[in-house]
Amino acid sequence: MLDFDRSNFLRFLNEFPAQLTRARELVKAVQPRLEVSRIRNVVFAGMGGSAISGDLFMAYTLDELPYPAQVNREYTIPAYVDPGTLFFATSYSGNTEETLSATRLALERGAQVVCISSGGELEKFSQSNGLLHIKIPGGLPPRQALGYLFFPVLFLCERIGMIRSREADVQETAQLLNELQRRFNPNASQGRNLPNHIAQSLYQSIPVIYTAVPYLHPIPVRWRNQFNENSKIMAFSNVFPELNHNEIMGWEGPPKVNQCFRVILLRDAEESARNKQRVEITKAILRDKGIPILEVFAEGKSRLARMFSLIYIGDWASYYLAMINAKDPIKIDSITLLKKKLAELQ
Repeated sequence: MLDFDRSNFLRFLNEFPAQLTRARELVKAVQPRLEVSRIRNVVFAGMGGSAISGDLFMAYTLDELPYPAQVNREYTIPAYVDPGTLFFATSYSGNTEETLSATRLALERGAQVVCISSGGELEKFSQSNGLLHIKIPGGLPPRQALGYLFFPVLFLCERIGMIRSREADVQETAQLLNELQRRFNPNASQGRNLPNHIAQSLYQSIPVIYTAVPYLHPIPVRWRNQFNENSKIMAFSNVFPELNHNEIMGWEGPPKVNQCFRVILLRDAEESARNKQRVEITKAILRDKGIPILEVFAEGKSRLARMFSLIYIGDWASYYLAMINAKDPIKIDSITLLKKKLAELQ
């Protein structure tokens, strides 16, 4: 089945747990000269795999972060960006044109800018303007560098006192990911390989990923994006309770169309009592309409571990589905073509 992994994409999955440790070392190596007293809001600029690190950080620190925060996926920036803004410019390649444009504007507005990249124009920009730059290892597909894109933000915010230390949670997360890596590897027992089972159940269907926990809201998006890029299939995502006010009506469509979909529920112990009731009622409605449902439960004690257990399960599932679909997960031909056409128009 792994014959279609011509670029050894598997190594990126296997090496993912190590990104936590290396990210800590990268942040320790820099000297942040940030005026914390100035901070009034936080903006994360990025696209794709780089942007979702901001979504995850905001969701994870929702109950603690003392400032309003936003992820900016545009060439422009919000009008409120000013000297009171802590602006994270995140681009794995360092050459993402939307992020570069937004970062230049943020600096013009007087924001405190932190750059994270493996090099590229963003590194050059940070050097020429005396900005803090955290250089992360290159050579990975951006979507598989999530540890290098998320954890430096977390560790830096700890270091400057914006949030409390998460050291125990990080250690638990690293240990859990190492355990899951052994469990999900192709050489492991098929009976314990949950992502492989998920992939088998999704063959020739369209996944729709839901969750009912606020701090997990970015993770169905991560699953959707990984299925898009790695497995080369369409996928959709939404969250409770919002989907009960609109999307649930979509399942009243033609049964022949509904047969194409599989619903995946990402479950967690922190579901509120009311949302748990919503999930159960929605499951009954979907089953009455013949929609197959798969429930995936987060593992771990801390929120951080549970978040990354679900992320890792989704990453592996997208890989196995790519193999089933006879697709090389590393190839992103349509994105490459789009960037080529845009470059020709400059």
